[in-house]
Amino acid sequence: MERLRVLEFNRSPDAVWNLPGRFVDDLRRDFPAVDFDAPADRAGADALLPNADVVYGWAVSRSNLATARRLRWIHVSAAGVTPLLFPELVESPIVVTNGRGIHAVAMAEHTLGVILAFARKLHLARDAQRERRWTQIEQWKEKPEIVQLAGTTLGLVGLGAVGSAIAERAPGLGMDVVAVRRHPDPSPAARPIQWPPERLPELLARADWLVLALPLTQESRGLVGHEALARMKPGAVLINLGRGPLVDEPALIEALASGRISGAALDVFEREPLPPDSPLWAMPNVIVTPHTSGLGPRYWERALDLFRHNLSAYLDGRPLRNVVDKRAGY
Repeated sequence: MERLRVLEFNRSPDAVWNLPGRFVDDLRRDFPAVDFDAPADRAGADALLPNADVVYGWAVSRSNLATARRLRWIHVSAAGVTPLLFPELVESPIVVTNGRGIHAVAMAEHTLGVILAFARKLHLARDAQRERRWTQIEQWKEKPEIVQLAGTTLGLVGLGAVGSAIAERAPGLGMDVVAVRRHPDPSPAARPIQWPPERLPELLARADWLVLALPLTQESRGLVGHEALARMKPGAVLINLGRGPLVDEPALIEALASGRISGAALDVFEREPLPPDSPLWAMPNVIVTPHTSGLGPRYWERALDLFRHNLSAYLDGRPLRNVVDKRAGY
C-alpha cells in the first residue's frame, strides 16, 4: 500500500504565517507511516503537488489544481478560506477544513480590549500623549462621553466560535449581549439572546457596540453600508473582526466623519495592508489594528493540535473537524 503524502506549505512573504520547521519534524515523529514534504517556496510546492494526497496550507490555486491528481483533502489554519473557493475546487470532491475556533480566545480578548479603549478614551489619551498634551478637561467635557460598560448592549453579528467566546466574556463586564445568527436558539433560556437575520435592523438600533464576527459570503458582503449605518444607534461603535468587505468603507468613513456613529475598531479591511492614503489612518475616532486580532500565545501549537487530530481521523476513516461547506463559503 502506497504511503500517504502530506504537502505542508504555510509560507508568506513577511514570514508572519510561516509554520516553524520544528513542527513539521514533530508531525514526522508522530506519524511515522506518513511522508511529509515541506518545500521552501512556491516553485517547490508546485513541483510536489502532483504527488500529494493531503495539503496543509496554501499550496493549491486555480492555476495548479489540475496537477493535483491525488489530492483528497486540504486543511488550512486560517478561518477564512475564500482564496480556495474558486469554481473548479468547489465542484471537486476535495474536502476543505479550516482553523475555525483556534483564534476565538485571542479575538474575544481583542474585542474587549478595544471596547475598553473606547469606553475609557484610551485611544485619545494615547494620541494626546504622543503630542505631550494634558487633556484631563477635554476628556471629561468633550464628546464622546466616558462610558460605563455595565448596562450597555453588545450586539453580535455571528455566533460561531469567535462570537461565542465574546458572548461568554462580555457579561463579566456587565454588558447585555444579543446575537444575530442564521440558526438562532429560540429557547428563552438561551444565552446570549439570539435573533434571526431578519431582526438585524432591530439590533442595529439597539447595540452600543456592534461586533461583526461572521464569515464573508455572497450574502454578507457589504452587510454594513449606508442603510445599516443609518440605522445604528447614535454614539455606537462598530467593531469588525470578520472580513473587510463586510463593511462599505466609504460609507463608514462618511458616518464616522459626520459623527453619525461614535467610532470604529477595525482589524480587517477591503484592501490589506490598508493603503497609506486611507482616511481611516488619521481619524481620531478609529482604532486600526493590522489584522492581528487572531494572534496569541501558542498559535501554531493550537493550529497543529487541530491538524494532528484531523490527520489521525483521516487515517482512521473518521469524520474530520471543521469541514467547510464550499458552496456556503464557511
